[in-house]
Amino acid sequence: MLGKPVAYQLQADGFNIRILSRSPEKATVTFGNGFEICKGDVEDPASLRQALEGCQGVHINIKGGPKPEDYDRLEHRGTQTIINAAQSVGIRQITYLSAYTIQEKNARSPESRAKFKAEEAIRTSGILYTIFRASWFMESLPLFIQGKQALVVGKQPYPLHWVAAADYARMVSRSYQTPSAFNKALYIYGPQALTMKQALQVYCQMVMPHVRVSTMPIWLMTLLGKTTFNIEWQSLAELMAYYDQIGEEGEPQEANMLLGAPETTLQQWCEVQRQ
Repeated sequence: MLGKPVAYQLQADGFNIRILSRSPEKATVTFGNGFEICKGDVEDPASLRQALEGCQGVHINIKGGPKPEDYDRLEHRGTQTIINAAQSVGIRQITYLSAYTIQEKNARSPESRAKFKAEEAIRTSGILYTIFRASWFMESLPLFIQGKQALVVGKQPYPLHWVAAADYARMVSRSYQTPSAFNKALYIYGPQALTMKQALQVYCQMVMPHVRVSTMPIWLMTLLGKTTFNIEWQSLAELMAYYDQIGEEGEPQEANMLLGAPETTLQQWCEVQRQ
């Protein structure tokens, strides 16, 4: 969802791209034949060293979960293993997708703690870095839909500056060409502020008019997860409880000045999805 736009943008900007995947066959289907694909895993140091050999930089976009220990194992310790491999082969620059809530005072969910530790590992690595603390991506909106219902879990009261993955990808690519963006943690916010429910309403009205937007209390999602032993529902309930309490706190001006501000509105993005 987010790695592919970055790979395509970097390639369009003249970089040679090597992709690390546990399944080269699936990666070839996803990315096409225009990329070098290496088989490997973020928990396999030897495969990481081999994949990173000869590279200038490495872009890290890891998804942990759904179990609490999986966030730390993949997002934190996986990032640390990448850093160790990068140091051993002389990688010059790291870019990393974090989240807009990541600060020490907000590190109170498994995902946020893992991302905070990953950021710390990157900052202390001695390698040039750019950390992208992005708001919610427009590309995540279809994930809220099950059948004919789009579900918002919790009140989710905070307006969010939704980001199009294409704008984010452009900023990642520019960070490899902009020395003034080195050793920065940058907040990536789109041009509009909409609550989660408002964004889903726009998406459904424009792209999936047969879908109805509804809400579910966090306690009910938690209960359903526990009674059905569904780890993913339990993880979702904990995640949405976290975002129910924290809004956007950082400022995007520095990122916009250095890398160019995201310009895609949700309506423009939805128009593309309808085509």
